[in-house]
Amino acid sequence: IRVECKILETPKMKAIIAVDFGDFLVKGFRVLPSEHTNDRGDNLWLVPPSYRDAGGRYHPIFFMPEKDIWKKMENVVWDEYHKQNDAHFKKRLDIDLDMPI
Repeated sequence: IRVECKILETPKMKAIIAVDFGDFLVKGFRVLPSEHTNDRGDNLWLVPPSYRDAGGRYHPIFFMPEKDIWKKMENVVWDEYHKQNDAHFKKRLDIDLDMPI
């Protein structure tokens, strides 16, 4: 599994994620803030791609019935998200964490 992550600086959406499974690529996963903590202790939620119907309801496009496989994929996504988020803000804020204080 390979993950592509685009960090966003909006209050409602933190990142857009694409997951490459080798034979196919699924784009449109979203990282959203949450009131509840995830398995990593972050108040973030990974939402699969979905579409909105005429009535305003959202329906998932991607679904993994095996929760164990979802958790494994989610761990890979969280690893890449945190790596990209740290790099994004280090660059944006011009912070060098390796520099001695």
